[in-house]
Amino acid sequence: MPRQVDHDERRAEIVQAVWSLIAREGIEAVTMRRVAAEAGVSVGRIQHYFAGRGDLVRVSAQAMLAGAEALYDARPPSEALRFAVEHVVPMTDAQRVGATVWLAYVAASVSDPELARLLAEAKRGQEDEVARLLAEAGGGPGGDPDAHGRGAGGPDACRERARALVAIADGLAVRVLVGDLTGEEALAVVREALPAEDGG
Repeated sequence: MPRQVDHDERRAEIVQAVWSLIAREGIEAVTMRRVAAEAGVSVGRIQHYFAGRGDLVRVSAQAMLAGAEALYDARPPSEALRFAVEHVVPMTDAQRVGATVWLAYVAASVSDPELARLLAEAKRGQEDEVARLLAEAGGGPGGDPDAHGRGAGGPDACRERARALVAIADGLAVRVLVGDLTGEEALAVVREALPAEDGG
């Protein structure tokens, strides 16, 4: 009896091939033929699962985002805020590869509106989650919000602080990738910016 094909597994193997190509040669290397060679399958097999190059890029980006979300969901609540902010800072070789692939997606999104929408939604989701966690933690330093939600612990303040934390971590990740900072140096800055109970 022939072995039943696991379609999810096949798609995952192809996505891994896309990531490998991007990490090694850049996103320009992603073509149906190159991905097929990297995955060790026929071009027809790639075409069976993906409509074209754009689909390969977007689906592999979605898979990366889903993987990050799964890692976040597996964290205990006590580590949620820290992980939500600092996970973008590459500390290991594998994380450097992931950050490199992510930045390749960001660059490609300039000419791919659908990819841009996908990445923007992911960053807004990260910001929303960090703002929610900050609010649960009291918004950081003391202070009561005014009638419009402004103030050190109010919704507006939590949103602004979340945006700043995400931007700090994103910027530091780039500096790690170009060799300007070590992962440890970047992480120290991120943790200094986090509320004391989560970053200290």
